[in-house]
Amino acid sequence: MNDITQIVTVTTLNLRTLPQRVGSSLVLVIGIAGVVAVLVSVLSMSVGFRQTITNGSREDRAIVLPRGAEAENNSVVTRADVVTIENLPGIRIVDGKPAISAEVIALASVAKKSDGSDAFVSVRGVGARAFAVRPELKLVAGQMFRPGEREVIVGKSARAQFLNLDPGDKIALGDSDWKIVGVFESQGSVHESTLIADSEVVLAAYKRKSFNSVAVLLESSEAFEKFSRTLAAVPAIGIEARREQEYSASQSQPLNRLLELIAWLIGGIMAVGAIFSALNTMYSAVSVRGTEIATLRALGFSGTSVVVSVLIEALLLAFIGALVGVLAAQLCFNGRMISTVGDTVGYNPQVVFSLTFSAAMVAGSVVLACLVGLVGGMFPAVKAARMPIAAALRTNG
Repeated sequence: MNDITQIVTVTTLNLRTLPQRVGSSLVLVIGIAGVVAVLVSVLSMSVGFRQTITNGSREDRAIVLPRGAEAENNSVVTRADVVTIENLPGIRIVDGKPAISAEVIALASVAKKSDGSDAFVSVRGVGARAFAVRPELKLVAGQMFRPGEREVIVGKSARAQFLNLDPGDKIALGDSDWKIVGVFESQGSVHESTLIADSEVVLAAYKRKSFNSVAVLLESSEAFEKFSRTLAAVPAIGIEARREQEYSASQSQPLNRLLELIAWLIGGIMAVGAIFSALNTMYSAVSVRGTEIATLRALGFSGTSVVVSVLIEALLLAFIGALVGVLAAQLCFNGRMISTVGDTVGYNPQVVFSLTFSAAMVAGSVVLACLVGLVGGMFPAVKAARMPIAAALRTNG
């Protein structure tokens, strides 16, 4: 009997005895399921946040900021800068005018629907051609805000997460109350967590004179290099262009790294516990089947076939646990909307996003579960293979 036949035979015998060891086997399955469920749940936060930040970004759109500025909310772009940008080559012309939008970022205080606690959302003041620059912004309820009026439209994610953001409601912005007149969507992008209004009115309400950034729709993605070089060549100007996709990705990196670190740290700690559970389960299996293993060895089955069969059993139980964990996490969390923690101290508005599962995230979690099963099954497998035949028959006889 060759090695493969021996492995198949011993593995089949192992699996047939599983119903007799259902209690200890369930301990391993549940332990692995817990590891995977926690891991994919936290990783889904990272995936969902990253997708929200980058959704809707285009290769033919640029964000103009001061040199060295890390984000829009702490930058200053003057009116003179806007005039300079407007006359640069490479900008798409829409209805006879360059597609640019000088924008200002402010914060508004709202309350969460979940518990009524305070929260902060971003208010984006936009220029007259903002919807030509961002054609993905679509009104889905109510009407558009009127230029020069204290009216806003609200992103559908913000409306779903926070109180009193329906058309007809009023919200305090700057020095007065503003009327919410419509709801918009934006391909699931971060803009759906914001309020949008006329930039000139936002500047007046918050007593500001300068913008924070300028969004530019280019003639094509290839036009960025020319636009960027021309802008950099303008004397005595301290602003630069960045591709929107690159800028958006840079905004999500710090939180993504933190969430991934937390996920793998917690998952790693739980995996250590699961390894001990696997060791206990597989040692128990080997102990119960001592006579059977010794008999097989006496009949000529190799130690290798015994080792491989025990490892296959551990892998199978780990894989089942991983599937249970993924399914449980998906049923409980996939698609659930949450928001980041906002504040006025760090000038961080809350971003609403959905917990999102990805194939790579699930695959990585399953691989971790299988590694736990392998490590947990290795020592019991070696013990079974090295078990003295005569001693095992006497002990378990």
